[in-house]
Amino acid sequence: MTTTKIKKAAKRIPNEQRSKETLSKLIQIAKELFSSQGYANTSLEDIVQRAGMTRGALYHHFKGKKGIFQAVFEDVLSEISNRIIQVEKRTDNSWDKFVFCAYAFFESCVDSELQQIILIDGPAVLGWQTWREIDEKKTIDPLRMHLNELIERGIIISMPLEPLTHLISGAINELALWIAGSEDHKKAFEEGWHTLNMFLNSLRSEGGPDTAKTGTLLKMDQ
Repeated sequence: MTTTKIKKAAKRIPNEQRSKETLSKLIQIAKELFSSQGYANTSLEDIVQRAGMTRGALYHHFKGKKGIFQAVFEDVLSEISNRIIQVEKRTDNSWDKFVFCAYAFFESCVDSELQQIILIDGPAVLGWQTWREIDEKKTIDPLRMHLNELIERGIIISMPLEPLTHLISGAINELALWIAGSEDHKKAFEEGWHTLNMFLNSLRSEGGPDTAKTGTLLKMDQ
């Protein structure tokens, strides 16, 4: 490599690093504003002022407000996916692993900061098709994988996989919205999880593998 190429490469690395840092900062600040104020009440000016940047810096990475919102939406779903991946490691029991992951997803959806972005603004801003396509990769696919394993191993009753997957996903989303509108969030959360947990347990096959008492009506604080 010539001296000129070495200098160009050395210059490019700091520039790339700065670009990544700028992108990360914009997404983080936008996430804070979108979650606390909502999409409609957040302007690009709010974001760049909070970031201490110019509109040009934002437009270098995003086409506009909808573009940065989609990046935030995907980042939030990735955050939830990472939570689920971590709780999967807590046990080798297939049923308990499934319940742990369901709880992690439920808890994330109830999170007021994430809820505004995922369930309230997400479908309206991105449109249902785009919202579903992104959600499919981040949350629906892992849920489908867990349910397929449980059905194949005879841990839960055999039934069509696709409607079951979307039934559970939809139930969690609806419960999260119901909890958001309740006066006593703590009580609503406890009742919501208890009800969901009982429903999930109703799917189990009697006498199947991994049906030890450890998985029955699992309490996440134990």
